[in-house]
Amino acid sequence: MNTGNTISNRAKSRRIELGLTQAEVAELAGITQQSYQQLEAGKTKKPRNLLEISSALKCTAQWLMYGKAKLSA
Repeated sequence: MNTGNTISNRAKSRRIELGLTQAEVAELAGITQQSYQQLEAGKTKKPRNLLEISSALKCTAQWLMYGKAKLSA
């Protein structure tokens, strides 16, 4: 899996790996699609809903932010 070196790259690659749309991730995270889209576009560097987004993407918040922790099972 190509994890990229930014939160936006990691979020997008993980979403694609899971076969989800931006709208589906946003719904799972309880945020608007626009908010999630801004994350993937690199406009949001430190999302306030990080835990919810990482849960929707089935990964750790640490990995999503920094690329250092392992993905959750």
